[in-house]
Amino acid sequence: MKRLIFLILSLVLTLQVTPVNAANKSVTFTADVWADNWFALYINGKMVGQDSVPITTERSFNSVQITFKATYPLTIGLIGKDFKENDSGLEYIGSNRQQIGDGGIVLQIKEAASGKIVSTTNKKWRVLAIQQAPLNSECVTSNDPVRDCKFIEKSVPLNWSKSSFKDSKWLFAREYSESEVGVKDGYLEINWDEKAKLIWGEDLKIDNTLLFRFKVSGK
Repeated sequence: MKRLIFLILSLVLTLQVTPVNAANKSVTFTADVWADNWFALYINGKMVGQDSVPITTERSFNSVQITFKATYPLTIGLIGKDFKENDSGLEYIGSNRQQIGDGGIVLQIKEAASGKIVSTTNKKWRVLAIQQAPLNSECVTSNDPVRDCKFIEKSVPLNWSKSSFKDSKWLFAREYSESEVGVKDGYLEINWDEKAKLIWGEDLKIDNTLLFRFKVSGK
């Protein structure tokens, strides 16, 4: 009986002096995001914010700041979409500006209290293109692009934004310069950290809808 009491007391004392794991502590973060043209941000499998301007809006180049709470480690998921009128991948269909659009996205996440940057977009992020068009760029002059332009569309993988998802078969994102993306409007309103890079898939024009992932340990 005495031995049992001793073991219980020892366990209680151990629990009292064991520090709380910092990885389990909720932290407030702010994320700055700019996308050509639309995005949704996921943290640890949960959507915490999205572009306030619908993807159906042409020439939407606003920036968005999102505040959220989460615990380390962070699994960051981003959906990036370039504007397209339909699966042809073209813009301004039927006008003299009919063209293949291009995309681009940039993000930085800070701890709200300290201002410490904990993640930025760069070529270490994983990416999966789930809609690509047109695969035959000559269709840009077509009078019926829905018929003439070829495209690929993949289903969104189940649980793609969760920490348990395996993305090792995804490609690495590509970094692009400000001139290549053609930044404007909301992009110029944010003080971007020098490590925050504009990223997209293998092709700025053909890749229209993409999924991005990155993990932050918090150490």
